[in-house]
This record gives sequence, structure tokens and C-alpha cells, in this order.
Amino acid sequence: MDLALELQKITSDIKFNESMSRHTSFRLGGPVDIFIEVGDEEKLRKIVELVYRADRPYFILGGGTNFLVRDKGIRGVVIKLVGEFKKIAVSDRGLIVGAGVSLSRVVNWASAKGLSGLEFAVGIPGTVGGAVVGNAGVAEKSIGDCITTVRVMDKQGTGIKKLIPKNGDFSYRNSHLKKYIVLDVEILLTKNKIYSIVNRVEEYKQKRKNTQPIKVKSAGCIFKNPPDNFAGKLIDEAGLKGLRVGGAYVSHKHANFILNDGTATATDVLNLISMIKKKVLDKFGRRLEEEIVIVGEE
Repeated sequence: MDLALELQKITSDIKFNESMSRHTSFRLGGPVDIFIEVGDEEKLRKIVELVYRADRPYFILGGGTNFLVRDKGIRGVVIKLVGEFKKIAVSDRGLIVGAGVSLSRVVNWASAKGLSGLEFAVGIPGTVGGAVVGNAGVAEKSIGDCITTVRVMDKQGTGIKKLIPKNGDFSYRNSHLKKYIVLDVEILLTKNKIYSIVNRVEEYKQKRKNTQPIKVKSAGCIFKNPPDNFAGKLIDEAGLKGLRVGGAYVSHKHANFILNDGTATATDVLNLISMIKKKVLDKFGRRLEEEIVIVGEE
């Protein structure tokens, strides 16, 4: 089967050998064989079913903010959710939000409606789908704490169902949803005074601005926090702020961020990650685990 030809029968929103550096916050990564933007569930179902039957690897791209694509690129298919996957609607309990909506847009939308509970997520990069799958959040709260239902498609493209999260379905920067494609979620929110919500949003914005590098080429926090400690604190205490490999370096503002000065390669970042892990292990005996997803051909 000629997969490219069959996919073109389903959609015209398809590119070949598309550079993933255009679609990641790191602004890094080699080309993907096939890049598709999908705006409705029926097309998504057909595309996923076709790619699955062709036995080609694929993944769903969120905001491109929490992963690193290797320099040789991706042999397979990347699917980005647009169109109807970027809708927001009010529900009885809060909001129904498409997987392709950015978290910051949801926070602003909820604030304008006087709906509270998601203020902590302002400034967290990426889309709702990616945030839910990875249970994104801050120290005191994660998005999984706010989710009442999730509509998902199976990875074969054969069925859609609604899930009600149970205890244990969400954990630190992880969830049971990795085996599905998230379509939309219901977020539990409560009514509150708009000025009160806006004030809390601004507090979170200011805290993020004071403690993290923003408006830079990065993928957010590189490592998960180990139990009873913080990855950034360990990296800082190991004296690694400013440590550089090629065009990639450890942020002077927050040591759990690796920044691209505009000349970095994915290999620079990967080598820097390896150096950080080794130095922290040697100095403190603590093993750091990546929070970012690393994809692509070795």
C-alpha cells in the first residue's frame, strides 16, 4: 500500500519531509516523513486507522512544548489536531475543551466567564491534550485534579468512548491516557468573581516570570522532580547553571531548563542531558528522569 497516496485521498492538509523544528518550542529536530493537520474526528479516525493498518508509527502532536525531536527526524507520521479540536464550550460543571486548545487560552477564556479552578495553569506551555496525558501542573496542583470526563479514541482508530477518571489514573507527570488519543475533556470549574480570578492568574504569571525563563527556545522543565527534592535545585547545587554543549545551555534562571541559543542541535541537548544526569548522580547519588518526551531516529 502506498500510504502517502492513500492519505492524500483523505486530506489535502499533508506535508512530506516537514521539519519538526517549525513545530517545537525548542526549534529543533529533523524532518518527519509525513505531517498531517486534522480538523475533525471522522478524518482523524480514517487517518489513524489507515496508518495503523499500514503498520507505520505515528504520534499526536500537541503544542510541541514538552518533547525533543532528534536531528535525524521521525520515520513515520505526525498528526496535529486543529479545527474542531480547538473549540471551547461551557458545560454544567465547567468547560468542554478540545485537545488542541492551548492551556493559556483556556485559562483566559475561563477567567472571562468567571470560572475558577484553572488559574494555576496559566503560562504552562502546550495544549490541553498533551497537558492531560502528561498531567501537567505546578507543585500544588495538576490538571488531572480538575478533569471530570475525557473523550478518547483508541490508537487503532476503531472506536471513541468517554472515560471518567478514577483514583490512580493520574500521577506525577503521568496518566493512564497515554494508550489513547485524547479528543476533548471536561474541566471542573466553579463560579467566582472575575476580578478575584484575574488577580490569581496574575499572581501565577508573576511567579513564573520571576522564577523561569520565558520567551526563549526551550521545552520547559527537562527533568521530573525526584521524591522529596527538586531537579532544578539538585542541578543548581551541582554547579551546573550555564553548563553548555554547543548551542544548548542550562538556564541561569532555572536550572531545570535547557535553552537553545539559536544554534543548538538536538544532539547538543541530548549530550547536555547526559552530562547533567551523570554529574547529579556522581554528586548526590540521585538519578534524574526526563520529563520531556524524546522522539525520532537515533
